[in-house]
Amino acid sequence: MALPAARTEVDAPVTCHAPPRPALAAADLGYSAFAERNRPRYTRYAEARLAADARAASVVGATLTYARRNWTWLLSQPSPAADVWEELRFQVRCGCEETVPRDADMAVLYDRLPEASADSVVLCRHLGLRVGEAAELMGLEPPAVKAGLGIARRALPHLADGVPG
Repeated sequence: MALPAARTEVDAPVTCHAPPRPALAAADLGYSAFAERNRPRYTRYAEARLAADARAASVVGATLTYARRNWTWLLSQPSPAADVWEELRFQVRCGCEETVPRDADMAVLYDRLPEASADSVVLCRHLGLRVGEAAELMGLEPPAVKAGLGIARRALPHLADGVPG
């Protein structure tokens, strides 16, 4: 009985692992940094708006999935943070339709104020973010957040007073 022939390199399975393209690797790294930086703040915002913490986690997950799938396009936009913030708002609105707000003040804020003003109050008053940090998170300039807080103070002083600046 003859022994089987030794395998040659030609018979060896060929695997081709192309190195990642630098632009894609950089985009992946950029998205990862964006998600790592913003996920905790997005989660705090969603938890403040929604009654169920599990729903908040789902909303943030859906938002970051949107960002990941559209990351290359987002990078071509004037403010990726603003576009992702708009998606988070959309996801939270959908979540609000399925659950009641965490508290009555949230419902009043979003019923009586422009959405950016209400978001500014939530981020700065309820979550304690500084104006600059809230602006960066929402993809706005700090004066826009300050203007939103001013609108809130005039319209609903009992809900917007004491906002840290």
